[in-house]
Amino acid sequence: MIPFSIDALRREPWRNGAGWTRTVCAQQEDQQILWRISVADITAAGAFSQFEGMQRMAIMVHGERLRLFNAEVQLDFDGMGSQIQFPGEWALQCIAPEGETQLLNIMVLRGRAQARVEVVKGSAFTLNQNGSQVVLVLCGQFQLFATSGVRHTLTARQGMRWEQMDEVWRVEPVGDDAIMVCCTLSC
Repeated sequence: MIPFSIDALRREPWRNGAGWTRTVCAQQEDQQILWRISVADITAAGAFSQFEGMQRMAIMVHGERLRLFNAEVQLDFDGMGSQIQFPGEWALQCIAPEGETQLLNIMVLRGRAQARVEVVKGSAFTLNQNGSQVVLVLCGQFQLFATSGVRHTLTARQGMRWEQMDEVWRVEPVGDDAIMVCCTLSC
C-alpha cells in the first residue's frame, strides 16, 4: 500500500510544451509498458501523444470543459469525473482549456493488460482484491478501512495504490459530494 498526492508527484514536461505529466505508477515487462497511470496538466492547445497498441481512458480530475478532436471524432469532457476511452493510435488535438485542467490517464497494452475503471460518487464500496489497485479522490473525503483495523483518510487530490492486496478494504465517503476514481489493473 503506497499513498500519494498529485501535488507531490514529479512533473515531466510534454514534448510539445502544451502540458505536464505526473506518473502515478506503471508496470513494464522487457522495457514494454503493460499499463501506466498518470495525471496530465493541460495548459495549452496542442497534439496529444499517440501510443501505439495502447487503449486509453481519461477522467477529468480538475477543470470545466475540454475537447479532444481530429477530422473524424470529437471527444468532450464536461467537468470533474467525466471520462472517455479511445485507442492510443488516434492522432488527437486539444483545444486550449479555459482554466487549469487535469486528466487522470490510464493506458493499457491491448491484448496484454486490462483496466476496470469506475467513478464512484457518494457511495460506499469494497475494493476488488484481484490485480493492482489505484484509488484517487477527486472531491471531498473518503475513509478506507482494512480488515486488520488499519484506517486511512484520503482527501481531494490524494490517492492510494496497491501492487497486490493482502486484505479486504472497505471505502466509505464522508458526505454525499465525495467523488473517487477506482481502477483495477491486471495482466
